[in-house]
Amino acid sequence: MVDAGAGVGFLLLAQSRLDPPTAERTGGLLVALFTLPHLAGPVLARRLDLARDYRRLLGAAYVLMAVLLAGSTEALGALPIVVVGTLVVLAGLGGPLLTGGLSSRLTDLVPSDDLAQRRAQGLDATVYGVAGTTGPALVAALSGLVPPGGALLTLCGLAVLSAGLVQTLPKAPARDLAAVPQIRQVLPLVLVDPPLRRVNYLTMVTAAAQAGLAIVVLQLARPYEVQPSTMAVLLSVMGAGNLVASLVLSARPLSGDPDRLTTRLVLVVGVCFGLCALAPSFWLGVGAFALMGVATAPFVTATFAARNRYAPAEARGQVFVTLAALKITAASGGTALAGLLIGVGSTLMLAVGGAAVVLVALISIVDRRFRPA
Repeated sequence: MVDAGAGVGFLLLAQSRLDPPTAERTGGLLVALFTLPHLAGPVLARRLDLARDYRRLLGAAYVLMAVLLAGSTEALGALPIVVVGTLVVLAGLGGPLLTGGLSSRLTDLVPSDDLAQRRAQGLDATVYGVAGTTGPALVAALSGLVPPGGALLTLCGLAVLSAGLVQTLPKAPARDLAAVPQIRQVLPLVLVDPPLRRVNYLTMVTAAAQAGLAIVVLQLARPYEVQPSTMAVLLSVMGAGNLVASLVLSARPLSGDPDRLTTRLVLVVGVCFGLCALAPSFWLGVGAFALMGVATAPFVTATFAARNRYAPAEARGQVFVTLAALKITAASGGTALAGLLIGVGSTLMLAVGGAAVVLVALISIVDRRFRPA
């Protein structure tokens, strides 16, 4: 919730404290600066893999993030933007450990049998979906009751609370710290190891295509003959479909090889893009976007399963966070590209996104045939 809600908080905070032209530029800059440190995730993840007690490292990262986020909140409008930006970048360094870093510990927290692992991965995907929706919603709701600075400070409080909660988790089993690979060895691993390479590029392309949907849906207002504000319903039903499917997967986990599952589910997501492009009316569009959400949940769960199965135990944190960093980078690129293509029409943009997703799935099928493992 902290990671997902901070971006909305910065946008609202800038609007409340700065003049309109400056507010838009500054808000967007702060959101970008908060996301940028995810690229440093592999460096931070190695510290996590080397930590004798991961709980202390995660707790310290969450508290530091809260302090820096609070500092940047108070500094905006009072101190030079360079100072504010520096604090935001430093706060963003906690992002990789809030997300992929914590998920990399999941394998050690549940029984080792496949059913228990898959159920836990389904619950993990559910948590991401809930947090991704409730974080921004919480900030938006609080901003209607208190100044946006108060909403951001509430997120800081949640980060401190998380630092305490993470201390209640079981201690990780002992492992050979000397076997933890160097950072320079991990990136080639996720680019060269066949299963990890496939889950990497499948995740990146799908994330880039879906990230542009926030822009695309606004362009559907004219052909659907509804108000632009109504189009938020499409993203809402997509989130609801994702949540419902994730809960179902927690009760009835996926089975089968994660590598093949990921490819098959990417194809399903690509078909959903086609349905969204072909929907001739608003209500059919609602159904198509709901199906997109339903299809996304098992895909995300399959990617978690693939990371767990194919990442070496001594480098699991680095693999998780590296793949997450590449995914976020791809999503940012997808949003930027959608903004550049905004004049070509929503149907064509959805078709291009779907074609890219289907193409990368076909590439993975060929890849697996020649490099199965």
